[in-house]
Amino acid sequence: MMEKKKLCKCCTAGWLLCVIGGISIPVVSYFIKKQVEKTVIIKKGGVLYDLWKDVPIPIYMQFYMFNVTNVYEILNGGKPYVTQKGPYTYIEKREKFNITFNPNGTVSYRQKRIFIFDRSKSIGDDSDVFVTANPLYWTVLAAIKYEYLDINKILQFVLKFGGEGPFFEKSVKDLVWGYKDKMLEVGNELAPQWFYTDFVGYFMNKNNTDDGVYTIFTGEKDITMLGMIDKYNGSSYLNFWSTKSANMVNGTDGTLGPPYLSEDRTLYLFASDICRSVSGEWTSNVKVKDISLRRYTAGFMYLANATINPDNIGFCTPESNCMDTGLVNISTCQLIDYFHIPAVVSLPHFYMASDRIKNSIGGLSPSAEEHQTFVDLEHNTGLVLSVAKRLQINLYIQPVDGLPETSKILPSVLPVFWLNETAVVNDKYADQLKRMLFIPKLVVEVVQIAMLSGGALLLLISVFYGVFKLRENQKIFMKPGDKRLSSLTESDDRRHLVS
Repeated sequence: MMEKKKLCKCCTAGWLLCVIGGISIPVVSYFIKKQVEKTVIIKKGGVLYDLWKDVPIPIYMQFYMFNVTNVYEILNGGKPYVTQKGPYTYIEKREKFNITFNPNGTVSYRQKRIFIFDRSKSIGDDSDVFVTANPLYWTVLAAIKYEYLDINKILQFVLKFGGEGPFFEKSVKDLVWGYKDKMLEVGNELAPQWFYTDFVGYFMNKNNTDDGVYTIFTGEKDITMLGMIDKYNGSSYLNFWSTKSANMVNGTDGTLGPPYLSEDRTLYLFASDICRSVSGEWTSNVKVKDISLRRYTAGFMYLANATINPDNIGFCTPESNCMDTGLVNISTCQLIDYFHIPAVVSLPHFYMASDRIKNSIGGLSPSAEEHQTFVDLEHNTGLVLSVAKRLQINLYIQPVDGLPETSKILPSVLPVFWLNETAVVNDKYADQLKRMLFIPKLVVEVVQIAMLSGGALLLLISVFYGVFKLRENQKIFMKPGDKRLSSLTESDDRRHLVS
């Protein structure tokens, strides 16, 4: 009798553990999911608010410069050749300010970016000089070609007395962050209505400044919209491109995204540097600091020519003048005073560009490992813990009527430099995230597995023990020669032979 009670208790305990473990999986998962959501939403006093406000992850901006090695041949119709030197590395600090929470579940802010040169992570000083195409010269030439006649006369006069040429020598610091230019000084004196500054550089307004007002969803009302941009500078659309879809501000700013993204969903990031949103597709799963992440990579289709991807027709400016696959003309949103810089962006070394573009410049070696752009996102929280934004700045050069020094030049997209903006979660931040989010989740999962396993084990033990005790009792209570024992034995023998 005591044995039966023990057996019943053991079976009951096993069933209870299995049932509790099974029921707890969806229930606990739901509560964990809700707790994670409370943790990652953007709100004052929230667990991750300070981390979102002032990103503690170290960010580096590396510039790889292209030195033009055959200027004389280019001016006489030869194919351009370049050599790469870099990196020239800057530590990038980001500080959000003017933070305002809105009643519709969004938050508006500006973000200042500060760049400080890091000689220890650079190949040389940022005073190193390179031979490259003169951006102001080619900007003025583009204006001469496309602007009205009365402006052309002013521009040609400025060009003549500014002493500029198609190519020049400039340092990394001057090319990137800006320098004073004599041509602009002359222009300012002759036509101040067109020339209002004497400063020029590819990133001349990007150091110690912000790039506009972002309004993003906090996730408080809808967690699937966490980090998504609602408006940029007060609008959901830009005004640089020729179609509504091309002008849409899609995606996040690249620091935080919606959780629970499925692997087949496209991830969009908005890049103010190139005045458009960029799409990323899931390509693999990776581990960073022992944290499992999903990698989204900028795909071929977002840079494909409009004949391959008709959705890209809006990025042709004008629509009748589409560039080859791998190139985007961003002159509509890059200005020196009131004049558009003939700037073209691509991936570094024309990675994923058409063969015609790759072969048009000598000295390039495109590589997926070194030149692709990717974002590594933690699936359950939407936190971006590793990112590499790679982008190449090019200048479009071409012959212009009336300027003999350009008459023999082949129309070319000439590389100036490419940048590698990277951020990887550090050990301190990774450990903090594990303590707050990942370790509790893991502990609960382990406990659930232990309960299910323990319950199943108790049930198995109870069954085997019950069968064993039943056999023992039958042997004790049946005498030798008993027909029931004999028939039981024969039945057992038959089952043994069948098995």
